[in-house]
Amino acid sequence: MAATIENIRLRFPEFSDDTEYSDARIQLFIDDAVAQMGTNEKRWCGKYDIAQAYLVAHFLTLATNSEAGDTSAKTGPVQSKTAGGVSVTRAASDASKRSARDDYLLQTAYGQRYDDLRRQCFVGVRAAVWP
Repeated sequence: MAATIENIRLRFPEFSDDTEYSDARIQLFIDDAVAQMGTNEKRWCGKYDIAQAYLVAHFLTLATNSEAGDTSAKTGPVQSKTAGGVSVTRAASDASKRSARDDYLLQTAYGQRYDDLRRQCFVGVRAAVWP
């Protein structure tokens, strides 16, 4: 069962306000997630539904932040914060473990969870060495 508006709202109560997060808006991002992930659920080792839900939540969060005027490209987890002078330092991503084109997934906890699920199901190129 792929993501639906109802199970997105159930899994993530932070998106339950149907004024701020209309059904049409959530459906738009469900469609975007399907376009990115494809429809072959078997490739996702039984984790398609949850991965899709986290990708939808990631897209919703990025869009909401952008709508609020926050269009900065944040990457990496927050390493340190300062309250008075407003300073945030982010950890650099480990390029050896990921593609730089996927760094946008680090911008939200939802994207990080999606990326983790994706890496559990898809491995990079492996070489067998014979003696």
